[in-house]
Amino acid sequence: MSKTQIEERIALLYLALQYCSERTKTFTAGERICINQERFQWMHILDDESASPRPVPSNIENKIKEVSRLALHHNFKPYYADPFKEEILIY
Repeated sequence: MSKTQIEERIALLYLALQYCSERTKTFTAGERICINQERFQWMHILDDESASPRPVPSNIENKIKEVSRLALHHNFKPYYADPFKEEILIY
């Protein structure tokens, strides 16, 4: 993945987590952990390209896609900005 694609993936995962927190409880605690693990692994890959991705299982990926569709449909904007966005922009 390119740096831009990685940053877009990180943003999508953050959006899914925020939608779950602010609108509809979609993910279980364990699923949220998996999503956060993928997010942080992508951040790590931005620093070290030799690191391997840690994608979420397909059932969670399907939920992420559905939440993304709902967020777009409802023009959802998270109340809190992604706290790691500035860190990503620094690199």
